[in-house]
Amino acid sequence: MFNYANRKEPILEPVLRELRFNIIKNFLLTFSNKNWVILDFGCGPEAKFYKYIRNNKISFKKYYGYDPLKIVDINDKDFQLTSNIKRIYKNKYDLITMFAVLEHLDFPNPDFSFLSRLKPGSFLIITTPTLLAKPVLEFLSYRLGIISKREILEHKHYYTFNEIERLFSGYGYKMIKAKVFELGMNNLVILKKQS
Repeated sequence: MFNYANRKEPILEPVLRELRFNIIKNFLLTFSNKNWVILDFGCGPEAKFYKYIRNNKISFKKYYGYDPLKIVDINDKDFQLTSNIKRIYKNKYDLITMFAVLEHLDFPNPDFSFLSRLKPGSFLIITTPTLLAKPVLEFLSYRLGIISKREILEHKHYYTFNEIERLFSGYGYKMIKAKVFELGMNNLVILKKQS
């Protein structure tokens, strides 16, 4: 397995990640509260979203980060990081995020059993590249090397809003916001768990 610890990121990766996080900042500032329990599904080995919400004073009670990459388990007062999927099934969540994750999961039948851990009335936030992004991402990674080639090679599918809505409606989610950003290259979808 690839060693992800202390890897140097291609130059454009942190910029794109910051854009993904910033697109939901106002939503988080409006809806989050000090009792929120967050699951960042596919958080990466450095849990960058955790650092982002701390730096932007977004309220929460506990952050759980899960990533299948080989990462060191950490369990602090407000922060838990694991690569053991079984550990995320022990909690209920007010928010689950999947930033640039959906396109990496098995297609057409990804395993979303972890979604059962979201409380009714809570939120699922997804960002995923659009079909329009495919040739651009391949050029930026394969030709210019300014985004991760490994990440782009792992993409299994580029989703439309309708596909995302169909995927998650079967799990009791209703899409409450859908928009494209990054010049039409990325989807943002916010879904709400129905009671």
